[in-house]
Amino acid sequence: MTAPFRIILRSSCKWTSKYSSIQPHAPILRIPKRFLCTTHTHKEARAFPSIFIAIGLIGTATYYVLAPTSHKTLNSDSFIPYTITSRQPISPTSAIFTISPHHHDPLLPYLLPNSKEWKYPLWSVEFKQPEVQIARHYTPLPPADGENTKDGTLSFYIRAIGGGEMSTYLNRLGVGRDVYLRGPHKGFDVLKRLGEQKNVVFLAGGTGVVPGMQVAKAVLERDATTSVELLWAVRKREELQQCRQGGSTKPWWDFWSTAAPAELTAEVEEPSAMGKQLARMKARYGERLTIRVAVDEERTRFTERDIGDALACGGRALPSPGCQLHDQCLHVHASEFEDPDTKCQCSPADRPGKNLLMVSGPDGFIAYYAGDKKWIGGTLTQGTVGGVAGVLQRKNPVLANDWLVLKL
Repeated sequence: MTAPFRIILRSSCKWTSKYSSIQPHAPILRIPKRFLCTTHTHKEARAFPSIFIAIGLIGTATYYVLAPTSHKTLNSDSFIPYTITSRQPISPTSAIFTISPHHHDPLLPYLLPNSKEWKYPLWSVEFKQPEVQIARHYTPLPPADGENTKDGTLSFYIRAIGGGEMSTYLNRLGVGRDVYLRGPHKGFDVLKRLGEQKNVVFLAGGTGVVPGMQVAKAVLERDATTSVELLWAVRKREELQQCRQGGSTKPWWDFWSTAAPAELTAEVEEPSAMGKQLARMKARYGERLTIRVAVDEERTRFTERDIGDALACGGRALPSPGCQLHDQCLHVHASEFEDPDTKCQCSPADRPGKNLLMVSGPDGFIAYYAGDKKWIGGTLTQGTVGGVAGVLQRKNPVLANDWLVLKL
């Protein structure tokens, strides 16, 4: 019998579950003492049936451990192998990993049928850590313009976190090593929630910027009248911009004169691999995409006033009581991995939709800006709106109606 498979989730996710078995790495079968025979003659009668039971258990376990999975391509039931084909260092603790599947899949589950476009505006996959039997969700970086998405290649921005078993494990792997993935796992349907509204503010901490990039691409590609403000908080400038050896340590924006987060342009000097991706997005979407960056080591952060100013751009929305997509109260017990059949209960005549304030990052980051997520019955739920967002709603109750808060 295999041991339970424990799930530990990324800081911007999720829920926990257990699995009865995993492949190709499974624990060694341990035979309970009651199944071991003894040399005492008075126990021989009981020993022989025990031996047969033990042999049966060993045979069954061996079959499940050694039998190959029926899936060879990405699926939501079993982990399948990918090979690391590229590793772009960003900082001593972070890098962009590019991986490719062992087997080509002409019908990738995260692409629209007969299309190179992603099916979901927000989605993730699980990586498996076979050494300690854990898995964690990671969000793929959106593909660049012209990138071949049909070959199954995916890229991930991963930062090793102190005490983080999964991120530390992945950060040790080099090009040519295999990793094991399961998915895709669909997140919140942000397009249905946005509906007829036009504004998204995405507040991201660290690698939580990747879901923000997914959302920005999905929203801005769908409607030419929408806008996204991406507020990215990082610990060090090197996550965004390469440091010149022997050169000035002054950042490309003058923090000491503004003491505030700075806006990223498409012409950022010496960008890191992540900086290049953000600069390309800025160049593509222009004024419709605003990217602002706060660097902790340079004493800048996003304040209550910064968040309030970002929310001031939102249009007015009608109340949506009882709607699973638009009622904030119904999100208190909602999981990010919602039922794909979740429908809008609003009247089409009301042109339903909410402006979106989304927060992604470490647990403490999410709690500070939007309140804690809550575990209920083994599921990680949204919880009530708190933190900075809650303060702003109490000061201006209109925000609670016009903006839907989502925590990743």
